[in-house]
Amino acid sequence: MLAKLNSWPRVLLGLALFKLAYLGLLGGALWLWPDFDETRQGATQATWLKLAQERNPEGFGPFARHFATWDAAHYLLLSEAGYAKGLRSCAFYPLWPVLIRGGAVCTGGNHLIAGMVLANLFSLAGWTLFYVVAAGRFGETTARRALVLLVAFPGSLFHQFIYTEALFFLLVMVLWRGLERGRYGGAWVAAFLLPLTRAVGVFSVLPIAWAWLRPMWNAERGTRNTTGLRSIFNSPSSILHPTLPVPSGGTRRPAWALLAAPPLGWAMYLALMGHWTGNPFEGMEAQKYWGAHAISHLWNVPKFIVGFFEPTHWHAFKGSVLDRCFFLLLLYSLPLIWRQGKDLLVWTYVLGLLPAMSGTFVSFTRFESTVFPLFLALGAFTVSRKTRWLFPALVGAMAILHLVLLWRFVNYRWAG
Repeated sequence: MLAKLNSWPRVLLGLALFKLAYLGLLGGALWLWPDFDETRQGATQATWLKLAQERNPEGFGPFARHFATWDAAHYLLLSEAGYAKGLRSCAFYPLWPVLIRGGAVCTGGNHLIAGMVLANLFSLAGWTLFYVVAAGRFGETTARRALVLLVAFPGSLFHQFIYTEALFFLLVMVLWRGLERGRYGGAWVAAFLLPLTRAVGVFSVLPIAWAWLRPMWNAERGTRNTTGLRSIFNSPSSILHPTLPVPSGGTRRPAWALLAAPPLGWAMYLALMGHWTGNPFEGMEAQKYWGAHAISHLWNVPKFIVGFFEPTHWHAFKGSVLDRCFFLLLLYSLPLIWRQGKDLLVWTYVLGLLPAMSGTFVSFTRFESTVFPLFLALGAFTVSRKTRWLFPALVGAMAILHLVLLWRFVNYRWAG
């Protein structure tokens, strides 16, 4: 039974104040103690943003450059200059830079400010929606703890900057809320837009399929136990015209309509890339320059297993010990996630295991910040009196690592 929540405005206000303090203190620290790695920035731009420098030679000021490091520079290039054949930044998906370009209309053409404002608005909305849906299903205590763990998590630093994490997480929350409450209009839009935000978004078809098939399978199994297979032939309409489950207050929708949204979003991505660059697969071809993520890695299980045992640095683009430690945390949490709900295990596979496999743990700490079932499971686990001590320990450890990676990120050291 979904609880009618009245605490979400306080949560929203608390998150907004947190963000103001977060960015304010960070800005002050950068102003007083800048430690920007200009050598690394120059080397990175010479390798990955050579064409970008030609198209955007002015760059950023000495303060603003702290907020346009690593992938953020690619998104800002795409928002300002667009996609082009041969541009290595084509490896990044289009919805986020398109939104930044639209937002720049309201910031006097400043794409960096637009990106920062949108990222924080999206993450604020996504975090609040996460709390609302989690509290309705698991109770407010679990939801509060899960939210604190999510915000403190080291990879969540990217929810405040010009990365796709904030947008992607918000869309995932809209889809999850739609599946939970039977509100499939917004869920359809979110499922359509997810593949335009990240490649893994097309796999959102899996939790949608689970939401449809699980009730049908349970109903069929229960009927078969009492009347046998005759029920299937006596009531064929549920097979020929399936619908998604209808929680209270929801509306019936044909399953195929929502199932079609992620593939249609992927088709739109290919169409846009074809229109902008002349090659629908330009983005996938650009991925080869990074040498990290590839769809073929998803079925190369030996490579994935061997890669786990090949750490080379405490935290770097490849071979990160930290990324592998957080993957272990996810593995150890799988039984907890299973107890919370089998649908959450499907979400964990899509949001956590697929990115880990496709990139052999590259940037996994960042990707894990969107694996919301992990934080729900940890939040529920620490509610018990016996395990209550674990909550401040987890929050403290995550917050310290968060601050370390944050300082690295804004000063052009690798963070994720």
